[in-house]
Amino acid sequence: MDHHLMAWLCAIVCFAQVWSLPKNCILHKSLMKTSYTLLETMGGLFPLQCLKDHVSISFPQYVFQSNNTQQATGVEKAIYQTLQNIDTLFENDGVPDQWNAQKLDDFQNIIYRQIEDSKCVMNKFEDFPSRDVALKAYFEIISTVVKEKGFSYCAWEIVRKEILRTLKFILTQNSDIML
Repeated sequence: MDHHLMAWLCAIVCFAQVWSLPKNCILHKSLMKTSYTLLETMGGLFPLQCLKDHVSISFPQYVFQSNNTQQATGVEKAIYQTLQNIDTLFENDGVPDQWNAQKLDDFQNIIYRQIEDSKCVMNKFEDFPSRDVALKAYFEIISTVVKEKGFSYCAWEIVRKEILRTLKFILTQNSDIML
């Protein structure tokens, strides 16, 4: 009897794997909002002691703006690449001990989930070299700042502030392309 039950369960699992529906190519607004909230609350307000270390980083807002459907695909790709860059930034082990570790872990997991859920965006036809170049330069500056400041608490707070600004802009300017 146990062998029949096990065989039946194996068959069900196999069929579920073979006939599972393909994943939709979705940017989730709710996950983006949750990411923003977790990042915002994991460290509180920008620390006063870090004001002296503050660096002005030019934000490429045009990367996340569109006037038509074709440009919307470019924006989706820019959001996807932004999520990848955020994931790469937070792979470092030098994040501050002052941050809430559970919220940081949740943030990283949600960023990863968003990347996985939307990676098929990159298969859409739309070339966006100027957006790509601007995003790459923006995240290289952020990465350089944290490295030059020795992965210090204040350097990570600057990173957190920049990523918050980026996520907020994405949420306010692109809620129509996210579900």
